[in-house]
Amino acid sequence: MSHTRLKKSGGSLVMTVPAAARDTLHLHEGQELTVKVEDQKLVLEPAVRRPKYTLEELLAHCDFDAPLSEEERAWLDAPPVGRELL
Repeated sequence: MSHTRLKKSGGSLVMTVPAAARDTLHLHEGQELTVKVEDQKLVLEPAVRRPKYTLEELLAHCDFDAPLSEEERAWLDAPPVGRELL
């Protein structure tokens, strides 16, 4: 088990990750982590970035011939409730 000390940097606290933990977890400088608190413990996990798609990529996966659900049809047929322009 290793110990580390918190240091103040601006309005945040900075923690140094000991080399043994860094190597075991394959962490590297600049890597983004998600920080959570669970049961009074600090939990760090690799951040998972959701891919960003262009409108063209999203539309390429749409089936424009698919039938509308009842909810979608009701939404399309609903009268305006504000100042929408049709």
